[in-house]
Amino acid sequence: MILTVCLNPTFQKTMLFDSFKDGEVNRCKTHYLDASGKGMNTARIITQLGGTAALLTHLGGPRMDEMLTLSSKDSVEILYTDSQSEIRTCTTIICNSVCTELVEEPEAVKGDCEQAIRALFTQALPRAEAVVICGTRAPGYSKNLYSDFVKEAKEAGKFVLLDIKGEDLRSSLVHRPDLIKPNFSEFVQTFFQKEVLENEQNRDLINLVQAKMKELKEVYGTMSVISRGKHETLVYDTCHATVPIEPVEVVNSIGCGDTLSASLTLSLLQGLSLQQAAIVATNHATIQAKTIHPGSLV
Repeated sequence: MILTVCLNPTFQKTMLFDSFKDGEVNRCKTHYLDASGKGMNTARIITQLGGTAALLTHLGGPRMDEMLTLSSKDSVEILYTDSQSEIRTCTTIICNSVCTELVEEPEAVKGDCEQAIRALFTQALPRAEAVVICGTRAPGYSKNLYSDFVKEAKEAGKFVLLDIKGEDLRSSLVHRPDLIKPNFSEFVQTFFQKEVLENEQNRDLINLVQAKMKELKEVYGTMSVISRGKHETLVYDTCHATVPIEPVEVVNSIGCGDTLSASLTLSLLQGLSLQQAAIVATNHATIQAKTIHPGSLV
C-alpha cells in the first residue's frame, strides 16, 4: 500500500461549455463531480495503475458521506478524522480547449483534528511501502506537521516523495526525503523567492535550478523531478537528465502533476532508475492531460 497524505480535500466540479461569455448566463450541458485534491488524485492514479493506495486526510461538514462514496467508487481507502470544517469545491471550466480553474480557499480545521491525524499516520505507516505527501495544509495545522511526518516515515525506512512547496518543503529536507516533485514555479519560489511561470524558459534561471537540484542530492541525498508544463522535465539523481514532453491537445490539465507523483512512486518501487521512472511517469501524465476527469487515466 502507498500512503498518500493531503490535508486539503476537494470536490472537483468540471464543466464543459461550447461557448463562454463573461458577464452573461452560460449554460453547461455536460458536467462531472469527482473526489479530488492532490492526495486523492495521486491515490486514484496509483489504483488505476494496479497499485493499492490509502489517503490520509480530514473531512467535515454535511458532504462527508458524498466524498466517501466517490472515493469508494475509485477504490481508494480514506483514513480520516472529522475536522469540523466543510470540504471545499473547486471548479474547472473547459471551453474551446481552454481550462480555467476556480479555486476555493479551505476552511481552518478545528478541535483536536491534528492530534487525530498524527495518530492515524502512525497507525497506517507500518503497512505502507511508501509515503507521498502532497499539497498545501489547510489552516489550523502546525507548520512542522509535514516535516514531522517525513521524519517518522524515514525513521521507519519508508520511501518518501514530496510534492509540496515553501517552508513545508524546506523544513522537510533535513530528514532526507527520497524524491521531491514540485513544478518549476514552485521550486523557484521555494528556494529563490521569485515568482515565475511553470513554463519559464529563462536559460540562466534553468541553470540555477539545476545547480540547486544537484546541491539537494549532495547535501540531503534527495532526488528531484521538476515539471515545466509543456517543456521538458528536469531530472536529477546522480547526474542531470531531461524528459521531453509529447505535444498533445490538452483536455484537462488538473491532476497531471499528481499523475507524475503516483507513477514515479510506483516505478521506483518496481526498481526502475529515476530517469526511466520519469519517462514512464511523463507518458502517464500525457495520457491524463487528454482525459476529462482530474487525476484519472480513464
